[in-house]
Amino acid sequence: MKVSVLMSVYNGERFIREAVVSLLGQTFRDFELLIVDDGSSDATPQILEELTAQDTRCRVITNPTNIGLTKSLNIALRQAQGDYVARMDTDDVALPQRLEKQVLFLDTHQEVGIVGTAYQFIDNAGNVIGETSPPIADQDLRRVLIRANPFLHSSVIIRKTVLDRVQGYNETFRRAQDYDLWMRLSLLTKLANLPDILMQKRFTTGMISFRKEREQIRFALRVRWNALRRRQFPWWTTVFLIKPFLATILPSSFVRFVRIYIYQQDMYRNPT
Repeated sequence: MKVSVLMSVYNGERFIREAVVSLLGQTFRDFELLIVDDGSSDATPQILEELTAQDTRCRVITNPTNIGLTKSLNIALRQAQGDYVARMDTDDVALPQRLEKQVLFLDTHQEVGIVGTAYQFIDNAGNVIGETSPPIADQDLRRVLIRANPFLHSSVIIRKTVLDRVQGYNETFRRAQDYDLWMRLSLLTKLANLPDILMQKRFTTGMISFRKEREQIRFALRVRWNALRRRQFPWWTTVFLIKPFLATILPSSFVRFVRIYIYQQDMYRNPT
Protein backbone atom coordinates (compact mmCIF):
# COMPACT_ATOMS: atom_id res chain seq x y z
CA MET A 1 0.00 0.00 0.00
CA LYS A 2 1.16 3.52 -0.76
CA VAL A 3 -0.78 5.07 2.16
CA SER A 4 -2.00 3.81 5.52
CA VAL A 5 -4.81 5.93 7.01
CA LEU A 6 -5.12 5.76 10.80
CA MET A 7 -8.37 6.32 12.68
CA SER A 8 -9.36 5.71 16.27
CA VAL A 9 -12.97 5.80 17.36
CA TYR A 10 -14.73 5.64 20.71
CA ASN A 11 -18.54 5.70 20.67
CA GLY A 12 -18.58 7.50 17.34
CA GLU A 13 -21.81 6.13 15.92
CA ARG A 14 -23.09 9.58 14.92
CA PHE A 15 -20.40 10.49 12.39
CA ILE A 16 -18.15 7.45 11.81
CA ARG A 17 -19.98 6.29 8.68
CA GLU A 18 -19.68 9.70 6.99
CA ALA A 19 -15.98 9.93 7.83
CA VAL A 20 -15.17 6.47 6.47
CA VAL A 21 -17.27 6.93 3.33
CA SER A 22 -15.43 10.19 2.60
CA LEU A 23 -12.17 8.23 2.59
CA LEU A 24 -13.47 5.34 0.51
CA GLY A 25 -14.59 7.89 -2.09
CA GLN A 26 -11.08 9.31 -2.58
CA THR A 27 -9.79 9.72 -6.13
CA PHE A 28 -6.54 8.13 -4.89
CA ARG A 29 -7.24 4.44 -4.34
CA ASP A 30 -3.98 2.82 -3.19
CA PHE A 31 -4.48 2.95 0.56
CA GLU A 32 -5.47 0.88 3.56
CA LEU A 33 -7.72 2.22 6.32
CA LEU A 34 -6.85 1.00 9.82
CA ILE A 35 -9.63 1.78 12.28
CA VAL A 36 -9.09 1.18 15.99
CA ASP A 37 -12.35 0.67 17.85
CA ASP A 38 -11.25 1.86 21.28
CA GLY A 39 -13.74 -0.09 23.39
CA SER A 40 -16.93 1.46 21.98
CA SER A 41 -20.20 0.60 23.74
CA ASP A 42 -22.61 2.15 21.20
CA ALA A 43 -23.43 1.04 17.64
CA THR A 44 -19.92 1.82 16.35
CA PRO A 45 -18.81 -1.86 16.10
CA GLN A 46 -21.85 -2.77 14.00
CA ILE A 47 -21.34 0.20 11.68
CA LEU A 48 -17.67 -0.70 11.22
CA GLU A 49 -18.59 -4.30 10.46
CA GLU A 50 -20.92 -3.13 7.70
CA LEU A 51 -18.31 -0.81 6.21
CA THR A 52 -15.48 -3.35 6.25
CA ALA A 53 -17.73 -5.89 4.53
CA GLN A 54 -18.16 -3.42 1.67
CA ASP A 55 -14.49 -2.55 1.10
CA THR A 56 -11.48 -4.77 1.72
CA ARG A 57 -9.22 -1.74 2.24
CA CYS A 58 -10.82 -1.26 5.67
CA ARG A 59 -9.51 -3.18 8.65
CA VAL A 60 -10.78 -2.87 12.22
CA ILE A 61 -8.56 -3.38 15.26
CA THR A 62 -10.60 -3.79 18.45
CA ASN A 63 -9.37 -2.73 21.87
CA PRO A 64 -11.09 -4.75 24.64
CA THR A 65 -11.17 -1.61 26.80
CA ASN A 66 -10.82 2.12 26.18
CA ILE A 67 -7.13 3.06 26.26
CA GLY A 68 -7.24 6.51 24.65
CA LEU A 69 -6.32 8.09 21.33
CA THR A 70 -2.53 8.17 21.70
CA LYS A 71 -2.03 4.48 22.45
CA SER A 72 -4.65 3.48 19.88
CA LEU A 73 -2.90 5.42 17.12
CA ASN A 74 0.40 3.70 17.96
CA ILE A 75 -1.33 0.31 17.77
CA ALA A 76 -2.53 1.15 14.26
CA LEU A 77 0.85 2.62 13.32
CA ARG A 78 2.62 -0.62 14.19
CA GLN A 79 0.41 -2.43 11.68
CA ALA A 80 0.65 0.22 8.94
CA GLN A 81 2.16 -1.02 5.68
CA GLY A 82 2.12 2.20 3.64
CA ASP A 83 5.04 4.40 2.62
CA TYR A 84 2.98 7.31 3.91
CA VAL A 85 0.77 7.50 7.01
CA ALA A 86 -2.32 9.70 6.96
CA ARG A 87 -4.59 10.67 9.84
CA MET A 88 -8.34 11.02 9.95
CA ASP A 89 -10.69 11.88 12.82
CA THR A 90 -14.01 10.13 13.05
CA ASP A 91 -16.18 13.25 12.99
CA ASP A 92 -14.37 14.99 10.11
CA VAL A 93 -14.82 14.68 6.34
CA ALA A 94 -12.10 14.25 3.70
CA LEU A 95 -12.80 15.93 0.37
CA PRO A 96 -12.34 13.64 -2.67
CA GLN A 97 -8.89 14.81 -3.82
CA ARG A 98 -7.30 14.99 -0.39
CA LEU A 99 -5.01 11.94 -0.60
CA GLU A 100 -4.26 12.38 -4.29
CA LYS A 101 -2.94 15.91 -3.83
CA GLN A 102 -0.99 15.15 -0.69
CA VAL A 103 0.66 12.03 -2.14
CA LEU A 104 1.63 13.97 -5.28
CA PHE A 105 3.15 16.70 -3.11
CA LEU A 106 5.24 14.27 -1.04
CA ASP A 107 6.31 12.35 -4.15
CA THR A 108 7.65 15.56 -5.68
CA HIS A 109 9.04 17.18 -2.51
CA GLN A 110 11.37 14.61 -1.00
CA GLU A 111 12.67 17.10 1.57
CA VAL A 112 9.21 17.39 3.19
CA GLY A 113 8.20 14.75 5.72
CA ILE A 114 4.76 15.99 6.77
CA VAL A 115 2.08 17.88 4.89
CA GLY A 116 -1.34 19.07 6.07
CA THR A 117 -4.04 21.08 4.31
CA ALA A 118 -6.29 24.08 4.62
CA TYR A 119 -9.80 23.19 5.81
CA GLN A 120 -13.40 24.21 6.33
CA PHE A 121 -15.42 24.12 9.53
CA ILE A 122 -18.75 22.31 9.39
CA ASP A 123 -21.57 22.00 11.92
CA ASN A 124 -23.30 18.82 13.07
CA ALA A 125 -25.48 18.83 9.96
CA GLY A 126 -22.48 19.13 7.63
CA ASN A 127 -23.11 22.77 6.73
CA VAL A 128 -19.99 24.85 6.04
CA ILE A 129 -19.76 27.56 8.71
CA GLY A 130 -16.25 28.86 8.08
CA GLU A 131 -12.80 28.11 6.77
CA THR A 132 -9.20 28.74 7.67
CA SER A 133 -5.86 28.71 5.95
CA PRO A 134 -2.82 27.73 8.06
CA PRO A 135 0.79 28.71 7.21
CA ILE A 136 2.09 26.86 4.16
CA ALA A 137 5.88 27.20 3.89
CA ASP A 138 8.39 25.45 6.17
CA GLN A 139 9.87 28.67 7.56
CA ASP A 140 6.43 30.08 8.39
CA LEU A 141 5.34 26.87 10.07
CA ARG A 142 8.48 26.81 12.20
CA ARG A 143 7.92 30.42 13.22
CA VAL A 144 4.38 29.59 14.38
CA LEU A 145 5.17 26.22 15.96
CA ILE A 146 6.30 27.55 19.35
CA ARG A 147 3.12 29.64 19.65
CA ALA A 148 0.42 27.32 18.32
CA ASN A 149 -0.32 24.05 16.58
CA PRO A 150 -0.25 24.90 12.84
CA PHE A 151 -1.62 21.56 11.57
CA LEU A 152 -5.09 20.06 11.64
CA HIS A 153 -4.36 16.58 12.99
CA SER A 154 -6.85 14.83 10.73
CA SER A 155 -5.41 16.54 7.63
CA VAL A 156 -1.80 15.37 7.84
CA ILE A 157 0.08 12.75 5.87
CA ILE A 158 3.58 11.79 7.02
CA ARG A 159 6.44 9.72 5.62
CA LYS A 160 6.51 6.49 7.60
CA THR A 161 10.32 6.44 7.62
CA VAL A 162 10.31 9.74 9.52
CA LEU A 163 7.56 8.58 11.88
CA ASP A 164 9.54 5.45 12.67
CA ARG A 165 12.60 7.54 13.52
CA VAL A 166 10.67 9.41 16.24
CA GLN A 167 8.92 6.17 17.34
CA GLY A 168 5.43 7.46 16.67
CA TYR A 169 3.27 9.22 19.23
CA ASN A 170 4.56 9.84 22.74
CA GLU A 171 2.21 7.82 24.95
CA THR A 172 2.82 10.06 27.95
CA PHE A 173 0.70 12.68 26.13
CA ARG A 174 -3.03 12.02 26.59
CA ARG A 175 -3.75 15.37 24.90
CA ALA A 176 -1.79 17.47 22.40
CA GLN A 177 -0.13 14.27 21.17
CA ASP A 178 -0.21 15.66 17.63
CA TYR A 179 1.44 18.96 18.66
CA ASP A 180 4.21 17.01 20.40
CA LEU A 181 4.69 14.88 17.28
CA TRP A 182 5.02 17.89 14.95
CA MET A 183 7.56 19.45 17.28
CA ARG A 184 9.72 16.31 17.26
CA LEU A 185 9.30 15.76 13.51
CA SER A 186 10.47 19.33 12.87
CA LEU A 187 13.91 18.28 14.13
CA LEU A 188 14.23 15.79 11.27
CA THR A 189 12.34 17.07 8.26
CA LYS A 190 10.75 20.02 6.53
CA LEU A 191 7.09 20.87 7.11
CA ALA A 192 4.33 21.98 4.73
CA ASN A 193 0.62 22.65 4.42
CA LEU A 194 -1.24 22.66 1.11
CA PRO A 195 -3.27 25.83 0.45
CA ASP A 196 -6.12 23.71 -0.95
CA ILE A 197 -9.15 23.10 1.24
CA LEU A 198 -9.16 19.31 1.37
CA MET A 199 -10.69 18.63 4.80
CA GLN A 200 -13.80 19.56 6.73
CA LYS A 201 -13.45 19.80 10.51
CA ARG A 202 -16.60 19.42 12.54
CA PHE A 203 -16.97 22.28 15.01
CA THR A 204 -18.96 21.66 18.19
CA THR A 205 -18.47 22.73 21.79
CA GLY A 206 -18.45 19.01 22.62
CA MET A 207 -15.04 18.64 20.95
CA ILE A 208 -12.33 17.20 23.20
CA SER A 209 -10.36 20.44 22.91
CA PHE A 210 -13.27 22.19 24.64
CA ARG A 211 -14.42 19.45 27.02
CA LYS A 212 -10.86 18.91 28.23
CA GLU A 213 -9.57 22.43 27.62
CA ARG A 214 -7.49 22.81 30.78
CA GLU A 215 -5.83 19.42 30.31
CA GLN A 216 -5.27 20.19 26.63
CA ILE A 217 -3.58 23.47 27.51
CA ARG A 218 -1.35 21.82 30.12
CA PHE A 219 -0.09 19.26 27.62
CA ALA A 220 0.45 21.94 24.95
CA LEU A 221 2.44 23.92 27.51
CA ARG A 222 4.56 20.84 28.15
CA VAL A 223 5.22 20.49 24.39
CA ARG A 224 6.58 24.05 24.23
CA TRP A 225 8.64 23.65 27.39
CA ASN A 226 10.22 20.45 26.06
CA ALA A 227 11.09 22.20 22.81
CA LEU A 228 12.72 25.08 24.67
CA ARG A 229 14.74 22.65 26.79
CA ARG A 230 15.97 21.04 23.56
CA ARG A 231 16.94 24.55 22.40
CA GLN A 232 14.77 24.33 19.30
CA PHE A 233 13.88 28.00 19.69
CA PRO A 234 15.62 31.16 21.00
CA TRP A 235 15.40 31.80 24.75
CA TRP A 236 13.17 34.84 24.28
CA THR A 237 10.35 32.64 22.93
CA THR A 238 9.76 31.63 26.54
CA VAL A 239 7.27 34.51 26.44
CA PHE A 240 4.93 32.23 24.49
CA LEU A 241 4.55 30.04 27.58
CA ILE A 242 2.97 32.86 29.58
CA LYS A 243 -0.47 32.79 27.99
CA PRO A 244 -1.01 29.01 28.28
CA PHE A 245 0.34 29.09 31.83
CA LEU A 246 -2.20 31.75 32.78
CA ALA A 247 -4.90 29.62 31.18
CA THR A 248 -4.08 26.82 33.63
CA ILE A 249 -4.75 29.03 36.66
CA LEU A 250 -7.67 31.16 35.44
CA PRO A 251 -11.29 29.98 35.96
CA SER A 252 -12.25 27.17 33.55
CA SER A 253 -15.38 29.00 32.38
CA PHE A 254 -13.32 32.01 31.29
CA VAL A 255 -10.74 29.87 29.48
CA ARG A 256 -13.51 27.97 27.69
CA PHE A 257 -15.14 31.22 26.56
CA VAL A 258 -11.85 32.56 25.18
CA ARG A 259 -11.02 29.34 23.31
CA ILE A 260 -14.45 29.21 21.69
CA TYR A 261 -14.08 32.86 20.69
CA ILE A 262 -10.66 32.18 19.12
CA TYR A 263 -12.03 29.19 17.18
CA GLN A 264 -14.88 31.31 15.88
CA GLN A 265 -12.46 34.01 14.72
CA ASP A 266 -10.39 31.37 12.90
CA MET A 267 -13.49 30.02 11.18
CA TYR A 268 -14.15 33.28 9.43
CA ARG A 269 -10.59 34.05 8.40
CA ASN A 270 -10.48 34.46 4.63
CA PRO A 271 -7.75 32.19 3.21
CA THR A 272 -7.13 34.55 0.31
